Amino acid sequence: MSSSVRVVGAILMFATGCGNVATPRSVACGAQVLPNGNFDAAAPAWVQVPATPALLCGMSTITPVSAPQVACLGGIDGSVQTLSQTIALPEGVKKLTLSGMICVTTQETEKVDHDLLEFDVLDGSDVIASLGKFTNQDGAAQCAFMAFPDKTATASSDPVNAALRIRSTLNASTTGTTVTSFFIDNLTLTASCTP
Repeated sequence: MSSSVRVVGAILMFATGCGNVATPRSVACGAQVLPNGNFDAAAPAWVQVPATPALLCGMSTITPVSAPQVACLGGIDGSVQTLSQTIALPEGVKKLTLSGMICVTTQETEKVDHDLLEFDVLDGSDVIASLGKFTNQDGAAQCAFMAFPDKTATASSDPVNAALRIRSTLNASTTGTTVTSFFIDNLTLTASCTP
């Protein structure tokens, strides 16, 4: 056997013996995957749509659970506002669990869901996990932060990177008279590989 055949054979054996040589995921199953969940750090920044008015606020508007800032969505009837943060997911993620602190203030008196706050995990524009919602019916006249029950959802896929999106949608039919505001702090998002 020629030396060139032996070298090619050795290279092929080495390449096939390596298995999957893809870059390993940066997070493990069971990890908390949401950076800047208390909204206080400059980086990684939360993406705000629209950019104004600011969707992060502090002491001039509300007393944060962990100073200096909280997420502050709503407050303008007929508006849709979103905050989103990039997250890394472990390979094989099956379940995502969100926990945190919230207060909802509202002037709504009807027992109808006019104003909505939703938590979703997205792969691009596709929702891969819907983590639940709050509405004006969860609100009161004055803000009192409370820990909300864990919001858990099954993940339909496990991209390397996804995004947590927080979106408020306020009803326009009662513009200016029944405003709802959603204030959020100290979020954590845990990615589990067991159902």
